[in-house]
Amino acid sequence: MSDIRTGRCLCGSVTLRIAVQGGGVSACHCSQCRRWTGGGPLYSIRADVLETTGEAAIASYRHSGWGERTFCGTCGTTLYWRMQGRPVAYVAPGLLDDQDGLTMESEIFVDQRAPWMQLVDGTSRTTEAEELAELEAFLEKEKADG
Repeated sequence: MSDIRTGRCLCGSVTLRIAVQGGGVSACHCSQCRRWTGGGPLYSIRADVLETTGEAAIASYRHSGWGERTFCGTCGTTLYWRMQGRPVAYVAPGLLDDQDGLTMESEIFVDQRAPWMQLVDGTSRTTEAEELAELEAFLEKEKADG
């Protein structure tokens, strides 16, 4: 069963309505996410359905051959990351009006984390090599499925 949550950027130009399964928050420690957020990891929650208003304010940056980072072009708030052309997005949980029930679940690119950043006890953890191998397998399967 999906949990519907709402949220907005700092200035309110962009609003979100998302459907999430569970309340698992993930932290990405890759160097791109650390630069994008200004220091710490990108905390995100998987949105199986993402509806937005204020599309004119949404800006995006394609940082690789597969990823897209979106932010509010008015106030600069980090909104979400997603695979280019895919509906599933990973939304910054700090945008949500109601954050009850969310829990830290996983941390990725842990071998790239900032030395001052502590890992969270009880989370699953993967390295850059593990994440890139999973991505490569996903892209190969998608290519084969045509």
